[in-house]
Amino acid sequence: MRQGHVIPCRAKDSVGQWEYCTLFHALSNTLSLRKWGREFGRLSRNDGPPGVDFNLIFHARRAMRNCLLRLLFLVPGLCLSGFASAQKTEFQTVMPERSYGDPYTGDMVSNGIITPLDQKMQNFYIRNADGVIEVLLEADAKIGLQSRVQKGGFESREVVCRVGDQVRTFDLPTVLYVRRSFQDAAAVRDYLARGSKPVFDGKLYVDPVPDHLPTEKEPWISGRFMRENGRFMDVKIGDDIYQIGTQGHDGQHRIMGLLKRADIKPFTQQAFVHGHMKGDVFHASEVALRLLEDPAGKDDPDLPRYLFIGDSISGNYDKSLRAALQGRLNVYHPPTNCGAVRKGVQNVVQWLGAYDQPGLQWDVISFNFGHWDSRNTKEEYQAGLERVISELGKTKAKLVFVTTTPIPCGYPDPAGLQSDGRAPGRVQQTMTRFINPWAMEVMSRHPEIGICDQHALLTSEPFYATWMGSAGTADRSKKNEYGDLHIGGILAEPAGRILARKVLDILGQEKTALAASSLSAHELDPDRQRPATKGMNAEDLVELLNQNERLRRYNR
Repeated sequence: MRQGHVIPCRAKDSVGQWEYCTLFHALSNTLSLRKWGREFGRLSRNDGPPGVDFNLIFHARRAMRNCLLRLLFLVPGLCLSGFASAQKTEFQTVMPERSYGDPYTGDMVSNGIITPLDQKMQNFYIRNADGVIEVLLEADAKIGLQSRVQKGGFESREVVCRVGDQVRTFDLPTVLYVRRSFQDAAAVRDYLARGSKPVFDGKLYVDPVPDHLPTEKEPWISGRFMRENGRFMDVKIGDDIYQIGTQGHDGQHRIMGLLKRADIKPFTQQAFVHGHMKGDVFHASEVALRLLEDPAGKDDPDLPRYLFIGDSISGNYDKSLRAALQGRLNVYHPPTNCGAVRKGVQNVVQWLGAYDQPGLQWDVISFNFGHWDSRNTKEEYQAGLERVISELGKTKAKLVFVTTTPIPCGYPDPAGLQSDGRAPGRVQQTMTRFINPWAMEVMSRHPEIGICDQHALLTSEPFYATWMGSAGTADRSKKNEYGDLHIGGILAEPAGRILARKVLDILGQEKTALAASSLSAHELDPDRQRPATKGMNAEDLVELLNQNERLRRYNR
């Protein structure tokens, strides 16, 4: 056990952990596991720190499992078939690094919310769909920033990270470098056989990297960053320019060496680790840190905490929702477009963060998956929702499902299910006929989950009639002045406010009024409307935004 691994815990947890340590002490001494026996015996005798955290228990369970297996071998005649496979830990979130059909880099990758392992944060855990994975930093491990870079950021040598309403700025050095590894000689041959075409899975580096073209004995390519060129970087190697993509998860660039080990913080960062597994420990040669919203200095400790999960539609009503709940809830959204339910299954643990830590709990969570599932099957979609609900339920928060908004009439005519049972995609009526009914079947099995019916709002209110009848196009190359399936501008106002009303109601705050709508007289001027809201009844809209009974009409 690493020195410094034992850290204080809440007093209410101590008794059970002492009992656990005492039991383990007896068992491990019986099996001659002196190292573990001494450490856990010390704790059980109460001559150590006042308690241990859940990470210590994680180690105890892992070691105890191995002890029990050894004990079984001592029992004569016991059949042990199948136990060997039971000892092997399989991590679904740890996988080889590879984008699209590009050659493998040779690294294994995973990611998750950082939680403490030792007091100095020299090593840590990542929490994700696998539970927790121990991360051991190699001696020369590089630490970097993973972030989108705003337009013109590389030219100005500045990265502006916006997470919710928090902003942090990082200066870039005048010269940057790019490096991309290949798994082996075969991967190099594959790259060269393609004529050294543009390749993804590179990273930017602050420290100098020499020019190098890949060979079978030295399988990497590196050079000096020149400029951003679409999805790739122009990289100068010798006198020639090669294109290497440096974007990782969610289109975020990895800039290695920009941060240091001291910058690793628990609970408010997501770590993207690169390296390899040894047993059930991830040995990281590189770690890219994605910044998350830090509640310190932001949250009002007297207010409930609310997380809303959704795709770009939730981004449309983000402003309206936050404005309506200002001074009523601490509001958060994952730092991503939450996409399809499959992405939810893979990432919901990270989105929830360290909700078991004081001050980081969730009191209410709303969620939606739909538009990105317009070609999903009923079975896959419903199974994904069930898995997400299972994880959300662990938080003990109140839950609200948000129905998926409709696809307007500018899109292709309605269609039936495809031959493989998949929904017909982004055509009219897909949400009405398939996605929302499938979702409601799942919600009927969870009567404790509230419903915010944004689909009914958009298909029922006269305010949306012009948008519903004209927005969208069957030809993506053509732009429609009425917009597409997104509800930008004032179209998003009612959607945000009915959700705000439902969230307060499910928390038992039915008498708490929403904050006044932030729409200005200029925004409500009928003569200044875009085509999608031309001819709207401004008086009726204001009534909709501010009358609780009209807002509650679409909630249940």
